[in-house]
Amino acid sequence: MTRSTAPLSSREIYLFDIFEVSVRLRTLRQDGERRKIQELPFQMLLILLEQPGKIVTKDELGRRLWGSDALIEVDDSLYVVAGKLREALGDRAVNPRFFKNIQGRGYQFIGDVTSSFEPYAIGNAVVEGSDNAGDVLGASSDVPSLSRARRFAFWSGLTFVGLIVFCAAMYKYVNRSLVSDQDRVVVGSFINSTGNPDLDGTLSSAVQLKLQESPYLSLVSDQKFRAKLKAVKQMTFEAELQTCSSLDAQVLLKGRILPKTQGYQISLSAWRCGTGGLLTTQEADATTQASILSAVDLATERMRRRLGEPEASLQKFNVPLMQATTASLAALKAFTLGEETRFDPNGGAIASYRLAIDLDPQFALAYARLGTAYYNTSHYALGMQYNKKAFDLRGRATDRERLYIITHYYEFATGETLLAIEDYERWRTIYPRDAVPLNNLANIYLTMGQPEKALPFALRVIQLDPTNEALYGNLAFAYLGLGEYAKVDGLCKDPVHTLRAPIYFRRVCFRAAAAEDDDAGMQRILESVRGNPQENLVVDDYAWVAMSRGQVAKARELFFHARQNAIEQGALDYSTSIQLDKVSIEADFGYLAYAAADLKVITTLETEDPAEQASAARAAAKTGNLVRAEYLAKAANARAPLNTIVNAALLAAARSEIHAQKRQYAAAIQSLEQTRPYDFCVAMDLSPGYYRGLAYIQAKKFEQAAAEFQRVIEHRAQADFPIYVILSELELAHTQELLGNRKAAEKGFQALKHLWENADSGFLPLSKLHAYENLHKTTSLVGSSSR
Repeated sequence: MTRSTAPLSSREIYLFDIFEVSVRLRTLRQDGERRKIQELPFQMLLILLEQPGKIVTKDELGRRLWGSDALIEVDDSLYVVAGKLREALGDRAVNPRFFKNIQGRGYQFIGDVTSSFEPYAIGNAVVEGSDNAGDVLGASSDVPSLSRARRFAFWSGLTFVGLIVFCAAMYKYVNRSLVSDQDRVVVGSFINSTGNPDLDGTLSSAVQLKLQESPYLSLVSDQKFRAKLKAVKQMTFEAELQTCSSLDAQVLLKGRILPKTQGYQISLSAWRCGTGGLLTTQEADATTQASILSAVDLATERMRRRLGEPEASLQKFNVPLMQATTASLAALKAFTLGEETRFDPNGGAIASYRLAIDLDPQFALAYARLGTAYYNTSHYALGMQYNKKAFDLRGRATDRERLYIITHYYEFATGETLLAIEDYERWRTIYPRDAVPLNNLANIYLTMGQPEKALPFALRVIQLDPTNEALYGNLAFAYLGLGEYAKVDGLCKDPVHTLRAPIYFRRVCFRAAAAEDDDAGMQRILESVRGNPQENLVVDDYAWVAMSRGQVAKARELFFHARQNAIEQGALDYSTSIQLDKVSIEADFGYLAYAAADLKVITTLETEDPAEQASAARAAAKTGNLVRAEYLAKAANARAPLNTIVNAALLAAARSEIHAQKRQYAAAIQSLEQTRPYDFCVAMDLSPGYYRGLAYIQAKKFEQAAAEFQRVIEHRAQADFPIYVILSELELAHTQELLGNRKAAEKGFQALKHLWENADSGFLPLSKLHAYENLHKTTSLVGSSSR
């Protein structure tokens, strides 16, 4: 091994084998041709070349490559960087020619290396070795022989420049982006050709997560692709291509792991969906099973580069898989199984995610998925527990999945809606092609009762993923909340959206039909959900419509059938929610004995949902059971102390009713003031303004009461069903009478009598209307006699 005696600081060129490394130009050349190499592998090469033959420790390499304060797994990151350096040098980890890994210590350059000053200069600098300052390209001279030399140099230089331009053009062509930034990509199957069953169904989710990490690529949902592929009942390459095309995607990525004499090879191929033409194949080798995930890192990085992702993006968004997911292939396999059933409403993925975290207790994303699965099956305490664990481990995730963990923690675990919105905004800024934050922002704003803010996000997400039927529900709901019924009808009657429409979309269509008194439309939707596992949700909606029309007996029958259907489907959480709907309406319509009896069923079940506990607390207070009401209110607050909607809306309404029952009307009004920013949120269904109006009547503040009732009526489009709009119309007419506005009062009474012309006899709100009318007539007679 030859060493130069020149000081390290003056060495400009390192030479080894057929390679030349320029420190000043930061280039690597092989046989005179420049090799492509990233910055970190190049820096690692320079560090090793400074001390050939000596072991450079991992600590020194980590400090010089990333700094002493970097929060990374140095071993794993060095492994990835070393792999990229081997790729650039054509070296191998087994029987290396240039550098090797000294297990547990560091890395050592083992090739023969020499170093010297840079032999050529750039621009108009003097060529090394010249004694004449005039011997500079382009300088004038009167010596004929030198003129011929200059002419020769000029033409040689021109030819050389032309060759460089040609080579650069060829390099640019060979390394051109294979797709446009508008092309959509589907991640297909990952085939295990090793014969090792432990690797079956293990790596597909790893590839998906690595590609999702890219802000550049536009990926089609893997769940959507699998569902569509399952529907065609084929798993062939041709079926994947056809499914890719049917989803309006342009590129299909498929993976394979193959055995090698020593280790494995990871292969990723990109295909044109429309033609089946192969675009590119990118490969990476793993010497052992433990290094398979690092090979997946390399292969996906190369694929991302060939698909056109800029180098700056690759440098920034490229967390090693072992840091972002797990180093355990067994845990990754369990996680992948969970991903395949992630959206199963019965929680089919829970066992797989639990196994993943049992195998690797540091698997952050598995905790997050498990928390969401528990939340979706109404196990709220467990959902909060696992989302909290994921949040604590959020550093062990890619940038995108870290945002997933943070937003789901705030939205579902703590219920801090405003913080969730802030981080969803950050997510969509970093990943503008990602449909998830856009759809979730639309959903949150709809939940908050702000359809005007939801609409732009609902429209944008459909532009990104127009074939995803699940996204049209939010668009229809936004139009409904804005009172644009014609646009809702256009969506609901479009056969493209009604063939396999999700239940959420159909419920929006049902509510639009109810708002327009379209009984035939409501019946069509009821028929369309017959036999659906979530049929009970639409039947529950129909019960609300019946109650608003005064058809109490029919409504109670519908509530009963909805509950029974939910129980038969094993959806006990829906059963509780339906019972609570019935209790709340009965209490506000004045059927207090019925409400008290039905409430016992709910409180016996001790629901985990803090929102349901808060709603039950108000119903209990309305029926006069203040002890139970205060117990439920405290339980809801203890379970969700930071939840925006639970505390600022639902519990505020419950406490207001507790104060009203104690005839503390000023306190009741004050409690409801904090709900004002959330008056239109879905959970309240416009009830806060109605409750506030009632409190003002009790406090003899009739003008304020009238203003509250009028505000509810003006926002009728934002009510799922007009229960509290109709009750506000009744109380507004009453308030107008109390204010002496008899014509306005009479007009309100007549409109309600028309609405309730088919109401059951003894319908209590209608009885109250008649009582108000009698008061109106009595007041009129007294007024006449006094004149």
